Amino acid sequence: MRPLSYRRVLISRNVPQLLVAASASRLANSMLLYVIVLYVIARFDSAAVAGLSGFFLALPGFVISPVAGAVLDRMGAVRAVGFDMVCSAVFIGGIAALSISRLLTVPLLFVLLTLYSLTSPLSTGGIRTLFPRLVPETAYDKANALDLSTFSIIEVGAPLVAGVLFPLVGPDPTLLCVAGMYVLAALSLALLRGGALAPPVSGERRLLRSACEGITYLLRNATLRGLAVSYSLYQVASGMLIVIVPVAVAAWLGDGRSADRYTGLMWAVAGLFGAIGALAAGKLLHAGVERRYMLGATLVTAVAIFPLSALGSLLTLAAGLALVGLMEGPINVSLLSLRQRRTDPGWLGRVMTVSMSVNLSGFPVGTALGGLLASHSLTAAFAVATVMTLLSAVSVRALVPSASGGALQSGG
Repeated sequence: MRPLSYRRVLISRNVPQLLVAASASRLANSMLLYVIVLYVIARFDSAAVAGLSGFFLALPGFVISPVAGAVLDRMGAVRAVGFDMVCSAVFIGGIAALSISRLLTVPLLFVLLTLYSLTSPLSTGGIRTLFPRLVPETAYDKANALDLSTFSIIEVGAPLVAGVLFPLVGPDPTLLCVAGMYVLAALSLALLRGGALAPPVSGERRLLRSACEGITYLLRNATLRGLAVSYSLYQVASGMLIVIVPVAVAAWLGDGRSADRYTGLMWAVAGLFGAIGALAAGKLLHAGVERRYMLGATLVTAVAIFPLSALGSLLTLAAGLALVGLMEGPINVSLLSLRQRRTDPGWLGRVMTVSMSVNLSGFPVGTALGGLLASHSLTAAFAVATVMTLLSAVSVRALVPSASGGALQSGG
């Protein structure tokens, strides 16, 4: 069968609706990551609370994600994703409603963020399972490319939109806008039609056992183990920067409303350089050099955070974040390539969700740690983020086997 063109894939039945739903929900999710920090600082004037908000926004979802596949297959991907989008709209809209009513407290905020986080893996995994069901096998690559292209656009646009919208309309209306995007995503998803969207029926016990087997495989695979340690430490630094950057911009600029716009612009620049770095890494990387590129890019990231970003100037902070974004491309491409090449193909599906959740587990720890440190000393916060990045580089060197050393140790 002749492969479909991008245009044919784009106009295929259900693909436009799913792309709109995926883009709207991802934009809302990406914006929320930045908005919640700005929101908490505006409402509670506490970097520590802002850091803990990021912690509760992310960690519960990472913890529960290994069993998300079981729930997806039990409910069906469309219903599970729709359920998450409706819940997300309710929980985020609830925060704004309580704030407008002057009933929002810090404990209530943490509870609503935790509930939001617990359902979020349903969309993260569910959307990725739906695209292959909508096109023939010869169009898988193009469908996946259309899916992945939304990430690059959103990564650049989300912080910029958040940085402009927040000072323009205020904290509560911004959260309501995020909730509205989830509503739009749910409505678009409701337009999906067709029996091909129904998943194969499997027993709950078998799915749960598969999740446990995926965890065991990861622990016994030397490469996956090493990547989990290294990337978790890298994500601690990334989570810290999410909180440190707006605090630093506000402190160095001295103008809260302008600080929001500058923060969004800086993260947009970092996202743009991240897309450039990923495209460049895709051309340069090949089997056998991923570990070397990951190590080098992580070391450059450490320098970009401290001293470059910590010099006390908005210009050097912007340059540091641009360099962090540029290096994020080689780090992430290397991570994905190593995980795919050094995992038994028969285990890749079961291992993927577990591996993603473990690799990203450092992010909520970083947001909490960044908030606590930034409220006392920005210099110390940048320094600790750099230490975490250096430890990540050391872990790549010490724990991830070299290409010549074998590397595939499974617990089959």
